[in-house]
Amino acid sequence: MTAGEELPHPIAIDGPAASGKSSVGEALARALGYGFLDTGLMYRAFTLAAVRAGVSWEDTAGCAALAAELPMRVEAGPVSRIFLGDEDVTGLLREKAVEQNVSHYSAIPAVREVMVAQQRLVAATGRMILAGRDIGTVVLPTAPVKLFLTASEEVRAQRRASQAENWGSAEGAATAQDDISNRDERDTTRTASPLSAAADAIEIDTTRLELEQTVAEALARVRAAARPAPAPRAVKPASTAQATPRRPRRWRIAVRRLRSTFKLASFAPSFYWSSVTLLRFVLLVVARWKVHGRGNVPRHGALMVVSNHRNNTDPAITGAALLKRRVRYMAKIELFSGPFGWLPVLWGAFPVRRFDADIGAMLNAERILRHGHSLGMFPEGTRSKTGQLGDPHPGTALIALRTGATVLPCAITGTERLKSVGVFFTKPRITVNIGTPIPLTAVRRPTEQQVSELTNRIFSEIRALLPHE
Repeated sequence: MTAGEELPHPIAIDGPAASGKSSVGEALARALGYGFLDTGLMYRAFTLAAVRAGVSWEDTAGCAALAAELPMRVEAGPVSRIFLGDEDVTGLLREKAVEQNVSHYSAIPAVREVMVAQQRLVAATGRMILAGRDIGTVVLPTAPVKLFLTASEEVRAQRRASQAENWGSAEGAATAQDDISNRDERDTTRTASPLSAAADAIEIDTTRLELEQTVAEALARVRAAARPAPAPRAVKPASTAQATPRRPRRWRIAVRRLRSTFKLASFAPSFYWSSVTLLRFVLLVVARWKVHGRGNVPRHGALMVVSNHRNNTDPAITGAALLKRRVRYMAKIELFSGPFGWLPVLWGAFPVRRFDADIGAMLNAERILRHGHSLGMFPEGTRSKTGQLGDPHPGTALIALRTGATVLPCAITGTERLKSVGVFFTKPRITVNIGTPIPLTAVRRPTEQQVSELTNRIFSEIRALLPHE
């Protein structure tokens, strides 16, 4: 790659069992400096968890519930690692019980839905390569480079037998070929995300290729898809000095490096407390800021802070009002792009696709609460343009019920007038009313009636905290 090119990402690699996806993906990631995720390990980890929990693949409802609350964590470095809670289970994912059952569990639509949501979140973190069986067709259908690896069944059986020997199993080539044949049939005929090559995928037959040759071919395909870097802007030369061209879009390069090289999330707590302390001082100086009911804030335990929503400053102002609790918020995914996309990351926010069944965002929210932290939610889903309460969305109540978190209703007024900096010359009145906490007991599978009743109760509490007008 030349200095005037920008490599494409993310990269999708698909193919049948033992076609070389993982080996090629890892080698390609090392060559390009990308992260790598073998998505098949996620389904294997789920299979391991299901086998341990005694949940049969025939119990689709039980599998769906397990997938929704499974504490799975992925580390997509040069080599993929999978954690269940704090346990690194990567080395256990080739056990016989997992190998025999993974295709059954991975065919369950509800399980795939949860896994796909997490895989998309991983792909969105930076320059990533994802390998699996439905990456180019389902997980990343807009990926700029899609590779589909194939090989003859005989060669794949020999590779799988060799792999099995390395994993400590004595599986022969004949047995491996039977297993691969059965796996291919299940993968290509399942109703949920069947194995198939995307229409725009680049097919690479690895039957007669060594690993190095396959990687070289894949690398050539990726580099062929590299985009020209933006041309530098011409700088008007000074009369007495030679012109020096400026680097193109410097702030974009800086932001990209911050996102991919540094783990911004590790700085989030320090940034949060520094910013809310500064915000309290600013509000006391330039606004008539009042907080009522601060003593109602629980000091410990899972806490869901729910409030009405009038202005983009509401999360910061509500967080400043709570003093002792750091509140993390869902934020619309659009805020994470552009020159200031790093700001919500430092604030500790996480993205959500609004008006969509974003299971990944819901899992993130539940994970925060299950660790005993605080989560901020706006049940209206968007800002009110009139200042009046909008229609509530049931997602807030559903997450609260599933986690058993204490719900803290709040009402904020005055921020609807913050439409320009000039407003602060009038010292606007901004008030945060903190209501009485609503304790809850965790419900594994909340009913529609339970969700509806809690949604109405939350909104009634918020409405009672607002001025009559």
